[in-house]
Amino acid sequence: MTEQLYKHIQKLVPVFATGQEKIASFFQTKQVKKGELLLHENEICNTIYFVNEGCLYLFYDDNEEKQVVHFALENWWITDYKTFPDGRPAVYSIAAMEDSEITMISRKNYETLLLQYPLLALYFNKIHERAYGAALLKQKTFATVSKKDFYCYFRDTYPELIQRIPDTIFASYMGVSMKDLKTYQDLYVS
Repeated sequence: MTEQLYKHIQKLVPVFATGQEKIASFFQTKQVKKGELLLHENEICNTIYFVNEGCLYLFYDDNEEKQVVHFALENWWITDYKTFPDGRPAVYSIAAMEDSEITMISRKNYETLLLQYPLLALYFNKIHERAYGAALLKQKTFATVSKKDFYCYFRDTYPELIQRIPDTIFASYMGVSMKDLKTYQDLYVS
């Protein structure tokens, strides 16, 4: 467990006073290389990941093309939320978009941690509320604005993120061709 994750917990749940050393054994931290797969579609989803440094992304394969669904930057959590709770085969894959440092916790350790430290259930509830809210906002935005306007919205809202995302991955996230993405980029600059 990193100091960064511990501070993130304390930021969202200031009354959590358990020392870092008491919960550190539930977590594992490791370095992952750009392009490394952390979870494969159809594999049992047993882990949730916290990004200390770098960026991960969630995707599924459709006719051998990646369809990107979500990103996780520093201080964000990511997993296949559809299957993590009950250990079913994943419907998504997770990969590192850049060299990254992640802290992870297995489903078994997660459940034990929440039983031993109930205030951490409040922390994870806040994390999941934010993730669900973001997913709903993306869905609404996709349904109510043009792809060009979505590109402008995303670029204005997350300027540092868009510089980190390769164009092919961002085009997949938007559901557009590379040609269309290039057009939106050119219009944005004009």
